[in-house]
Amino acid sequence: MMRLRNPDDPLSSVQATTRWAQSLPIGDALKAQSEILVEVKRFNDEDAPHSKERLLILMLLDEKGQHTQAVLSRQYLRNPRMSRTVESQLWHAIYHLNWEILRAYHSYLIEYARNPAKSRLKAMMPIVTLRALRGFRRVIKWRTIRYLHPGTKTWARLHQLYQLAETQGFHRTRLLAYPDDAQESTCEGEYLHTLMLEQANSGSLYPRQIDLIDTWITGWRDMLKLEKLLDPERHVLTADMTKDRGAKRVRNNSPELSTRYWSTQDLLERIRSLQSELHAGTAPARLGLTEYVRVSESLELLDHLSRQWAPLTAREQRRSPRKSVKKIVEIVHGLPSIIARVKEDQPGSEAPPQKDKLGFVEHSDLNIYGFVTNRTLNRGPYSEATKERLPDIERWVMEDESEYGFGATIEARDKDWLRIGTLVGLRADKAAGWSLGVIRRLSRLNEAESSVGIETLPGKPLEIFLHGQQASSYTVNGMGTHNGRAAVSGLLFDDEYAPSIVVDPAHYQRKAIVEYHFQQRNKTIQMDDPVDHGEGWIRVGITRLT
Repeated sequence: MMRLRNPDDPLSSVQATTRWAQSLPIGDALKAQSEILVEVKRFNDEDAPHSKERLLILMLLDEKGQHTQAVLSRQYLRNPRMSRTVESQLWHAIYHLNWEILRAYHSYLIEYARNPAKSRLKAMMPIVTLRALRGFRRVIKWRTIRYLHPGTKTWARLHQLYQLAETQGFHRTRLLAYPDDAQESTCEGEYLHTLMLEQANSGSLYPRQIDLIDTWITGWRDMLKLEKLLDPERHVLTADMTKDRGAKRVRNNSPELSTRYWSTQDLLERIRSLQSELHAGTAPARLGLTEYVRVSESLELLDHLSRQWAPLTAREQRRSPRKSVKKIVEIVHGLPSIIARVKEDQPGSEAPPQKDKLGFVEHSDLNIYGFVTNRTLNRGPYSEATKERLPDIERWVMEDESEYGFGATIEARDKDWLRIGTLVGLRADKAAGWSLGVIRRLSRLNEAESSVGIETLPGKPLEIFLHGQQASSYTVNGMGTHNGRAAVSGLLFDDEYAPSIVVDPAHYQRKAIVEYHFQQRNKTIQMDDPVDHGEGWIRVGITRLT
């Protein structure tokens, strides 16, 4: 006996879904997203026939989720310093809705593939396939953003889906995947988009950079075309649709019927043109690179893409070969902790400034309140708790080493600080002392383990205290913001040809004149352009004045 549905049930009819969607919370994207996810999961869990009515309900739920997905994605990508709890909540909300919608579309396509000729939904399959291919891209993209691998059989399923579109002859049919899309796309374009995005991934990109590249490819994918016959002179990348893997560079392999090839020559020429226009002063927004990206970041990413999508013969080779090793390395993170450890190994270091010398946070309190708050005093660098506490040292097992860095697989649970661009102090030998390194590559193997690549910075850092020379422009009880040469902790790389310092970004000002005490002498320097930077630190070149 058929069970009658409640007419107000969102899954009972398209009309009911439309009414329900109008009641979704306005201004609370996370709550609205959660309610949509509940209905899509319920849709997937129901053992119901694959009817046209239910497919229309699914497509409407999908469309309603596009707005909340966009809002939450912006929140995630524009807040790189959010806590682990908030990051996890946003990521799971975005990822799980993408996954459940893909799962729903995929079930329809499996049903259709069993007997395409007799399917009553044949006319709707091009748009369903297009959305499913985009769904695979979103799932892979958001796993990449968290440095996770695509997942078991993800690539094999993506290849099968494209083969279905190709076999049915609608792989190059231009359609609007969603009503609000700015341009039409094709199944072939969406498939290539995913392959190119994965090929751009090196494990060294920030989430925002991955999202930027994803946006750029949308405007470039029409320059790419899949071909069945191999042309070694033109083709750069290839995908084997029987394998559970993405694209790889063309080598001297025997052509297979299941393999597709494509050239990146036109796209690389476009990238070179963009680089030339950026160097000439054209704004990124005018070149279609979005208005939220700086010229320097655009050039850096375009250079990265030109390497990742280049032919095998032009691919940048590793600067130095890796060798397998097993060695314990001590690690500390965070600039204050690193400075504290470097100071331990530094004989005859300069004594810390007295308590009446004001630091950056104290200066901020003076400017805002007119006095230094208790909160600042209690958590400041001279508090009793800080003096008694030394930063924790972690011990990692180095697995491979090169002239410029090393790799390790580590227990990553509860390591909120583990991100691309993090500055670390490292010591493999106590006699050699501490060095600096930067996390350049990160891949989460599972929820508990991550593979980490660290680039080591040449030279040995020395702890110094920088003193500003500017005259005070604001005083409280005779004490100015620069009075008494307020000290700022930093690290010096005393290289003869390219000296540099590492400081908190809040203390960097280009062309600023500062001095420090070193080897019984006061030395004056000028801060020049940044050399490298990350969250909570910046390395800048310096010019010696005395």
